[in-house]
Order: sequence, then structure tokens, then C-alpha cells
Amino acid sequence: MEKIDVTFMDIPLITFDSDKWKDDDEHEIVADEIVEFIKEHEYDNYLIQNKSYFFGDTNSNPIIKINRNDYGGLSGSLKLFIDDIVYDLIPEDDEQE
Repeated sequence: MEKIDVTFMDIPLITFDSDKWKDDDEHEIVADEIVEFIKEHEYDNYLIQNKSYFFGDTNSNPIIKINRNDYGGLSGSLKLFIDDIVYDLIPEDDEQE
């Protein structure tokens, strides 16, 4: 696990920092690492956060809470679900500070 950090409390907080990426295509590497972590650790819920994505006047980092069994229904997969979340947490160029 090179691109993510994990903090264990009641719910694991998985963080990454897209400012350290060479390009946005690294979101797939991060998503793969998150999926691998979820498969290896049996928690019901996980928190995912991008340290470089801020919103609001307080510049808060959003945290996405996911349930390991709540991903895309019959047609979805955990990989696609996590990949979408990581991609959504990448700030647009005009949102970065």
C-alpha cells in the first residue's frame, strides 16, 4: 500500500492525496489499493477521504462512508464503485488551492 494511508478507529479511515499524483490516471491505482484493503479487512463500513480536495468556506475535506455490501447492485462491482468514488474525490483544476 503505497498511495493510501489507513487510520483504524471504529471505522477505518482510508485517505489519499491526489496532489502527489503525476496525473489523474493514478486514481485507478488508488482504487485498486482500496479494493485490496477492503477485501483483506472484514469491516462493515469504511471511510474514504482525499486530503487535497476541499469544499465550503471552512475548506473541509469530504469523507465518503461506504458499506462493503452496498455497491452497485447486481450489475455493479466493488472495483467500479470504489473507482467512481476516488475519481469523484479528485478536485477540478479550478477547485484546487
